[in-house]
Amino acid sequence: MTMETKIVIRRKKRVNYFDFLPDDILFNILVLIPTELLRLKLKYVCKRWFNLISNRILFDLASLIIQRPIRENRHIYETRREVNEKKLKLWTTVQDLNIPCRGRIRSWCNELLLITDPHNLGALYIFNVNTQDGSTLPPCSSSCKGHFGCKCGIGLAFDKIKGSYKVVHVYVGLHWIECEILVLECKLSSFNCSKWEKISGPSYMGQRRYYWDDPISVEGRFLHWDVHSAEFIVSMDVAEERFFQTRLPEYSNSFKSNEYFLTEIGGRLSLLLPVSGSQVDIWILKTTWEKLQSIRYICYVSSSIHSGIVLPDPIGSLRNGSNIIFRKTGSDSALYAYSFQFKHMKQLEIGIQANERCLVQSMAKDFL
Repeated sequence: MTMETKIVIRRKKRVNYFDFLPDDILFNILVLIPTELLRLKLKYVCKRWFNLISNRILFDLASLIIQRPIRENRHIYETRREVNEKKLKLWTTVQDLNIPCRGRIRSWCNELLLITDPHNLGALYIFNVNTQDGSTLPPCSSSCKGHFGCKCGIGLAFDKIKGSYKVVHVYVGLHWIECEILVLECKLSSFNCSKWEKISGPSYMGQRRYYWDDPISVEGRFLHWDVHSAEFIVSMDVAEERFFQTRLPEYSNSFKSNEYFLTEIGGRLSLLLPVSGSQVDIWILKTTWEKLQSIRYICYVSSSIHSGIVLPDPIGSLRNGSNIIFRKTGSDSALYAYSFQFKHMKQLEIGIQANERCLVQSMAKDFL
C-alpha cells in the first residue's frame, strides 16, 4: 500500500456523516437525547448544532416574553413567554419562566436575559434561559437608584470578536451622559465578569438630556437610542465601544422628534413613521435607509384612556423577520402580528393587560 493510498484512507475515516443529514433528520435524532446533555455539552459541538439545539429544541422558537408586575410591589414581575414561529406560520403557547430573580427584564440577547434585581439595589441579574443558570452581577458605580427609574438605559450585547457579552449602562451624570461597560464571559454553567469600566459617553444627546431609555439591539452588537431628535439617533458599536450618530432617512416631509418608532426587523435597524391615521411607512437601514413598504390599517381603541383611532406601537419582529408584533395601547390592550409576505395584520390570541410589558429577542449575527 502506497503512502498516497494511506492518506486517502485516513481522510475517508475523518468524514463526518452528520454533515450530510438534513436539519429535520438531525433534529429528530437530537430530540431523543436527554435535555441536560444537550444544554451542557452537545450544543457546543459546532455552530450548526448550537443553532439547531438552542433555537428549535431547547428554546422552542419562543419569540416573545411578557412580564406582569405584582400588585404589592411594582418592581417584582411574573414572567411568561408566548408566540412561536416556524417558517411563516405563527401559533401561541404559554410557558411560565421560573426565573429566580423576579425583576424587570431590561435586555434579551441570544440565550441571556438581563434583569433588574428588586432586592439588591443597583445590582443586575443575568439568566441563561437554556441552562437555567443565573448570577448576580457586581453593582454599577453610578447613582441611578437601582435602575428602577427611567434615567438610565441598559443593553446586553454580544461581542463576537472577543466571544463575550457586554452589559452597556448609559446614565445621566453631573454634566453629560456617561457610560460604563461590564464584560461578561459565559461558561457552560457559570458567568465570569470583570469590573465596570467607564468609557466616553456620547457628545450628542438630542433632547434626551435628563433620561435615557433602554436601547434597540440589532445583530446583538449594535445598540440604538431614540434621543427625540428630528435629525439623528445615537448608536453604539459594542465591539469597538464607541458611540456615533445615525442620521434619519431623508423624507419628503420633515421628521419630528418623538413621532417615529425604532425597532428591529430581520436583523436590521428599522424605523416606523406614521404618515396618517391609517398608514405607517417602514424604513430599514442597510448601507443607507431604504423604504421597505407601507402598512395601511386602522385600529380603534374603546377605552377610558383613548378614544378614536390609535396606531399600535411596534414591539419588534419575530426571529425570522417575517412578522412584526404591534401592541394596541389602552386599558383594553391587544397584540397584533403583521405579515410582510401577505401584507395583512391579525390579532393574536394572547390575553395581555395594560400594565404588562412585552420583549422580543435580539439574536447576534454569526453567533458562536
